[in-house]
Amino acid sequence: MNRSVLVISGAHVERVIDVKEAMPVVERAFRWYQKERAQMPSKVYVVLPRHHGDFRAMPASVSDEVVGLKWVSVYPHNRRLRLPTVLATVILNDAKTGMPLSVMDGTYITKIRTGAAGGVAARYLARRDSASIGLLGCGVQAEVQLEALRLLFPIRRVLVWGPDARELELFVRRQRAKGIVGVQPVSTVRRAVEVADILVTTTPSRRPLVRRRWLKPGVHINAIGADAKGKQELDAEVLLGAKVVVDDWEQASHSGEINVPVSRSLITRQDIVATLGDVVAKQVRVRERAEDITVFDSTGLAVQDVAVADEVYRRCRRCHLGYSVRLV
Repeated sequence: MNRSVLVISGAHVERVIDVKEAMPVVERAFRWYQKERAQMPSKVYVVLPRHHGDFRAMPASVSDEVVGLKWVSVYPHNRRLRLPTVLATVILNDAKTGMPLSVMDGTYITKIRTGAAGGVAARYLARRDSASIGLLGCGVQAEVQLEALRLLFPIRRVLVWGPDARELELFVRRQRAKGIVGVQPVSTVRRAVEVADILVTTTPSRRPLVRRRWLKPGVHINAIGADAKGKQELDAEVLLGAKVVVDDWEQASHSGEINVPVSRSLITRQDIVATLGDVVAKQVRVRERAEDITVFDSTGLAVQDVAVADEVYRRCRRCHLGYSVRLV
């Protein structure tokens, strides 16, 4: 029996998978979770207020073959130090024997699996003729969400708002350098929201940014930014007037976009139309009319991380990438 552990760097992860290739993997993970072919205990948080950061342990098993754990830190103030705000490591084990298979960088995996989940959600929930995107936030996740959506929709216009004018300018320059046309910075949240067929929110805001009266009929919203208790980007009226889909009720109610309205008893579980797993498994059809407003509350699931990490591991093995180390 091979007892070596494959150590995979971030550069190798990026070499073998991108957001386009991650989308079917993430969609399959949602389907497995809905059909109970995956297990996912609740996230465990270690909060360090003194250092303005936290750690999250995210375990899961997928397809009865592999078990994994993502250990991820979130330090928003790292931006001031020119350090990554999110850093992650994934550990994979063989479900049959418990033997360790791989230790790999999980930062890029976190990035693309979140973008892929947004793409999967929009493919099922947004109008197929969606041509205009509003982006709130101009960081890494805004970039990968845009990348995923451009693969799926005939996007002609992208309006981007960000709280930092310099970062906003750099974001727009990067997108234009990639040859993406129609990308424009805007000075107000409302301007980005009003034109959007698909709205993507990726900020760490703790106060609502988006008002119900600004939304176009038929808009789909990928609510990405809220990932901890107290975070909120959408006014509660937006959620109350929309068909809301969550990735997981337990996580969303504690740390997703719905967490603040749930804590105030404005929203209950009965107000949630479905999980994304229900949608991709075709158990629930959410969009019934062109005018429906839909919301995907993305908190990020360990089953996504482990599924993508397993795909990365298999591809690196085939391509002879990574470094073998004997740990056991």
